[in-house]
Amino acid sequence: MKICHVELGRHLYGGAKQVTYLVEGLANLEGFEQHLICAAGSEIASAHLPGCAIHALPYSGELDITFVFRLVKLLRVLQPDVLHIHSRRGADVWGSMAAIRTGIPTVCTRRVDNPEHRLNRFKYAPFKAVISISEGVQRVIAPLCKSGQLQNVIHSAVDLKEYACVPDKARFHAEFNIPLDHTVIANFAQLIPRKGQQDLIDAMPQVLDQFPKVTCLLFGKGKQLDAYRERIISLGLASHVRLCGFRHDVPRLLPNIDLMVHPAHAEGLGVILLQAGACGIPVISCPSGGIPEIIQHHKTGFLVPVNSPNDLASQICVALENPSLTRQTGLALYEHIKRQFSIESMTLAYADIYQSLTFK
Repeated sequence: MKICHVELGRHLYGGAKQVTYLVEGLANLEGFEQHLICAAGSEIASAHLPGCAIHALPYSGELDITFVFRLVKLLRVLQPDVLHIHSRRGADVWGSMAAIRTGIPTVCTRRVDNPEHRLNRFKYAPFKAVISISEGVQRVIAPLCKSGQLQNVIHSAVDLKEYACVPDKARFHAEFNIPLDHTVIANFAQLIPRKGQQDLIDAMPQVLDQFPKVTCLLFGKGKQLDAYRERIISLGLASHVRLCGFRHDVPRLLPNIDLMVHPAHAEGLGVILLQAGACGIPVISCPSGGIPEIIQHHKTGFLVPVNSPNDLASQICVALENPSLTRQTGLALYEHIKRQFSIESMTLAYADIYQSLTFK
């Protein structure tokens, strides 16, 4: 069976990383030939994916309507049995058009939970199957799908081996100029409003009043960078809250932090929470989108209301006051991730869908 994936993300994290997991997982099964269509110059275009032919096409972004013509031309050459559209940077729109023009049975995976206009049902109409990565995403997409089109949720996955790095806290504290006796709180996400870093920054004065030996590291880049920097300075937090930029070595960094705080206002699932869980790191988050499918309050982590810095500060303080309980939630999260978010289970679920389409 010939599968052709379309992934147009520029960077190799989030959804694009999930595509590599799926490609690698299918490569371990018999009977699949795989092709990946991606944007020229993207990180996934140079990824090492044995057994998968990579086709990098010119693509200038979501308004590049000429991409659909290049996509259709290549698909007519490749003639795949199944086309799998991974919704990122316009892939869902151009993939829908390509499905109409080629008649290839097409699958679309939706990864985000932001609302869509009801007219977008026309975008999803050509897809034979629509898959959500969480129940939270499923609730958003269900009204736009026809009967029989919406499939069971297939959760994103995490590679436990990739996140099995041994912590080196002395090196980590030295690298980020953190006193050795400080507890480290961290957030890894785009610096955009819906990821909630503003709430974490605003919570920190209350946390530091009770726990002055705490350092908070914010990893990521985005349009809120300058606003967050100004907010940190205005609250007098510059010595305790650091903006650390985007990092490619997350598997090395994660084992060295003490508490992950991810107060997202909206989240399809939250891959960073899977990664934290793979390291056994305790997590505080919000019940947004698919996050409750990973974090269960007082079991696999802690949940606080969205957009509530006071509640967030209180929960951080409770976590710091009860290190034994907090560590237990991190261990429970690891076991939950190991059982429910494996690459193997994700791969087999997609393989079943591909086969169901080709036998119809």
